[in-house]
Amino acid sequence: MSGQSVYPTPPQLLLPVTPYQVTGRTFGQRVRSRVVLWARHLGDDVVLSIGTPVHAIADGSVVWSEVRPGSEDHRNWGGIIVLAHQDKRNGEAFFSLYGHITNLTVKEGADVTAGQTLGVVAPGSSPENGWWKTPHVHFGIYAGPWMSQILPGYARPFDGRTKFNWWRSPLPFINEYNKTENG
Repeated sequence: MSGQSVYPTPPQLLLPVTPYQVTGRTFGQRVRSRVVLWARHLGDDVVLSIGTPVHAIADGSVVWSEVRPGSEDHRNWGGIIVLAHQDKRNGEAFFSLYGHITNLTVKEGADVTAGQTLGVVAPGSSPENGWWKTPHVHFGIYAGPWMSQILPGYARPFDGRTKFNWWRSPLPFINEYNKTENG
């Protein structure tokens, strides 16, 4: 479905939070733990103060917005929003993903504008942050096919829900997108 739907085409992309300093897991980082087993991280974890606003990186359409609380034994996204955009460089769809947030301000089917507040960083060890200990936002860029189902935060071998090559390292993606002239 990538490229078949028409979503807003942003001229430039913003950063979702300020400051944008990746102090948690980085995109592509190999992870092995009791919770995750073995996987590659599909975004950047930006550790921030509770209540820090999280903003849309660009005009977009909300294709997912909900709280997936999980539990202390089975962590999840907490509050998650996925926005659809159309890439000005090739006309293909791409998606920005914002996880572990609370006070979600948008619903599926809505349109958002660049810089619009989507929610705020949730407290650690809460349903809104999916029971992860540290308050942070997981920010990802997905360029694979939209299948109208929740995206994972990790690419696990043989899982089948996603492919690592459908994901982009967020900051380089934004920087490269912003270098490209319109049209």
